[in-house]
Amino acid sequence: MAGYSQNDSTSSYPLNKQPETINPNDSLIEFIIQHPEFIDSLKFKVKLILISGNEITKDYIILREMMLKEGDYLTIKKLQQSILNIYNLKLFTRVDILPIPTSLKEVILNVDVQERWFIFPFPQGGMDDGEWSKTWLGLNLIWDNVRGRNERLALQFRFLYNPSISGSYSVPWIGDKLHLFTSIGAGYSDTKNQSLLALGKTNGNQTIRTTDSNFENKSFYSQLTVGKYLNKNLNIYSNFSVNYVRVTEYKIGRTVSPSGKDKYFGIGFGLSFDTRDLLEYSTKGYYLNTNYTRYGYINDEINYGKFNIESQSYLPISFSDKYYISVASRLFTSLSVGNIIPYYNHVYLGYGDDYVRGWLKKGFEGNDKLTLYNEIRIPLLTPRYINAKELPIVKFVPYINKFDLKYGLYLTLLYDIGAVWNNYDRLSGVGFMSGTGLGLNAVLPFGYVARLDWAFPITKPSVGQVVFTLNAKF
Repeated sequence: MAGYSQNDSTSSYPLNKQPETINPNDSLIEFIIQHPEFIDSLKFKVKLILISGNEITKDYIILREMMLKEGDYLTIKKLQQSILNIYNLKLFTRVDILPIPTSLKEVILNVDVQERWFIFPFPQGGMDDGEWSKTWLGLNLIWDNVRGRNERLALQFRFLYNPSISGSYSVPWIGDKLHLFTSIGAGYSDTKNQSLLALGKTNGNQTIRTTDSNFENKSFYSQLTVGKYLNKNLNIYSNFSVNYVRVTEYKIGRTVSPSGKDKYFGIGFGLSFDTRDLLEYSTKGYYLNTNYTRYGYINDEINYGKFNIESQSYLPISFSDKYYISVASRLFTSLSVGNIIPYYNHVYLGYGDDYVRGWLKKGFEGNDKLTLYNEIRIPLLTPRYINAKELPIVKFVPYINKFDLKYGLYLTLLYDIGAVWNNYDRLSGVGFMSGTGLGLNAVLPFGYVARLDWAFPITKPSVGQVVFTLNAKF
């Protein structure tokens, strides 16, 4: 449907100006579509809000995300924010809002959505640390929008290297005005130890290979989270977990208990603040999440805590009304409180997707961590849509060919810095890693982002590392 959609730019309009000429042959609705910058000055009141395109999603799930309510004056800012709020539900591939004037003073808003798949078996696989011997396969069984209420049921399986199974159920909104949220989950994993220190090695060595003599951590957890939104952007939450860890070969530090088995509770609380624009790939806004969790309570041997802070900022620098680059940063720190912290609860760098770019496969661990990831995101192709029926091969694929597919491409200039240390170390002696390079981030349909990075460490000459993944760095 023609109208106003989430990829339209509204960052800077001359709202104090009136159009020089209005073609009398143009209808009022055509004028609004062609000149959205003058919506504020027209002083329309919203008479009615209609929802279309939602076959499963309940109307009120969409309506409560609207910044515009019946009786409000129509403004560009509220219109844009309403579209972003609905899109960030992650239930729709596209969201459009069409203002339909019923008189010179009132409009009807037609909110038209395109629902995506809600039951989706997503196969996964890869090689941890780039080693063939660490090949794994997996399957995510996700049921989004359960009961049409944006609830999620998820089951995850991983086979071969580091097998695991987990499940969760989350409800993002309980009570109309109360706005509580909750999630419950449990899981089991049988993972190879990734601690170099547990094997008598030092930080900075190559991450542990399958040929190295090693042991396994067999872990079980169950967790409950309950929280409340104080307003649209701010929420507080608490969590409670039951944990069990057993090592296949005990040595001091691998578990706190000399039996090689740790049983403990985790009780924590936190606060989250979020004003990001698009959650799938942000270019504007700010995010903050801070929390503290205490571990122990079952016996006196386990008694320590972790304090985490994550901050993300996205500063747009505009070159025109419709084009801007974004200076993006993610700061994360984890600080531990306590004397005995087992290796399995250390913080790590160099594994998975948590590494200073240019330093992948170099293992570092400790009780505390600080990372700062930075990117300048330069749009080469600003996000837009193409109908699947216009694509040569996709148009013949059943079901997919009915979607409008989102795509875009960003060049990134990156610079990372990070370090890990122990709480008894002096910060002046902590060695920080740093890396820089270039990347390409491709915005893909259905909320995915493909990332290709070339990065090298700053401290020494290197040809760098090339990494491809289906995740944005942050």
